[in-house]
Parts: sequence; C-alpha cells; structure tokens
Amino acid sequence: MMKKIFRTLAIAVVLAISPLAALAQYDVETTVRADLVSKYMWRGLEKGGISLQPSAKVSWMGAYFSFFGNTGFERNDPEELDLTLGYKAPFGLNVGVTDYWETGITKYDLYFQYKKAETAHRLEGNLGYSCKYFSLQGYCIFWGNDRKRSDNKQAYSTYIELTVPFELGGLDWQIQGGFTPMESGAHQKVFDESDEDYGMWYYTYANGAACVNASLKASKELSFRKFSVPIYAVISSNPYMKTAQILAGVAFKFDNF
Repeated sequence: MMKKIFRTLAIAVVLAISPLAALAQYDVETTVRADLVSKYMWRGLEKGGISLQPSAKVSWMGAYFSFFGNTGFERNDPEELDLTLGYKAPFGLNVGVTDYWETGITKYDLYFQYKKAETAHRLEGNLGYSCKYFSLQGYCIFWGNDRKRSDNKQAYSTYIELTVPFELGGLDWQIQGGFTPMESGAHQKVFDESDEDYGMWYYTYANGAACVNASLKASKELSFRKFSVPIYAVISSNPYMKTAQILAGVAFKFDNF
C-alpha cells in the first residue's frame, strides 16, 4: 500500500516538474527604460510639457506584460499609468489589452475607482501586424471613461495607425500616420472650486472621421555593455486640430540585466 502511495506521489511530482523543465529552456526577456522628453505627445495630441516616462516589459514566448508611466514637471501636468497584457506571434500578428489611467479626467483622480460612470480608467483592445517593412495597428476603447458628448453612451473611440521604418544617413527613421474613422469620446477635464465642471470639451481624437497624426521620427541608439541610450527627435502634426509640434527625447534602456 505504501509503495503504491509513494509511486503515485513520485509520478505526480514528475508530471508537475516536467512542464516546468520544458518551460525553463525558454528565456524570459525583460526591458526597463526611462525616457526624458521635451513634450509629451500621444497619437497627435499634446498631453504635457517636459516629462519623465518610466516603463518596463516582461515577455516570454511572445506573451508580455508591460507598464508605462508619465509624470510632468509642471503642477498641472497629468499623471499617467498604463498597464498592458498582450501577445505577439512569430509571424508578426499581435493582440493586447491596455488599461489607461490618468489624472485630470475625473473630479477626485482616484485610481481604485472602477464604477463606470465615475472611473478615470479606459480599457483598450489592440490588434495589429508588423514586419520589417511596416506596422499596421488598430486600437479601440471598449470600456471606461470614453463617452459620446451627444448621448453619454460608450463611444468606442478607435484609432488606426500605419508606421513605415527606414534607414537614412546612419539614423533610424519612422513615418507615421494615424486616423480615426468616427466620433470619439469627449470630456471636460477642468473643475472649479464649486465643483462645477467648465471649459472646453476635449475629444479623445476628433468629433468625426479625421486624420489626427502625421509624424516623422529620427533616432539613434548608442549601445554600451549593459545598457543603451536611444536619442530621438520627432516632428508631429495633427491635421484635424491644425497643429504641429517638435520634441526631443533621450532614454536609458536596460535589456535582460
């Protein structure tokens, strides 16, 4: 009887360890990065001035988890924390979900507030394909603070982006264009002392179908033994808002350290 018990336990241990041993042959990849940018631009929108943007990513066999943060140096600059869970297939297809949260959208800027009518969170799905010649990505906010101005219903703000990389003069370049096919969510992000909201309405992208991002990026990555220093400059325009911006950034990046 005892022999049967020990034999059963031994088989159970072997069955439990075998998958772990198989998984151990695949390395977990990690990246930690901190960017200092002269201006915070996101999909053609100016969201802040000089900002520090820490980020980290852990990936294994195509699956990954990452976070991105933004904090400005001015008192009124928004704070932001984004969490992403996704998967990228070897043939280039990628899918993911991101939880966006930032201050200035709701009255009290609470992180752990998930009541849909009061939350500052927005959940966004992403589906795309990338190769050495281009990247085509589609994003859609499907839950959270993303309401139509007209009827206060979910707006499902959608953004489609095409990126084409190339090399020229020893630098890495990217041409990028972003388009929204419909009216996106809107909100008033400023409150006065009497708790009455006021000011202009801010659309996530636009109040209808529009090109909202056209940009050109030049970058160079300086590599050292244990880390690298990407340096970049971006000319960004928003045809819908008729604005243009230029920014510069430098980052410290550590891979698998």
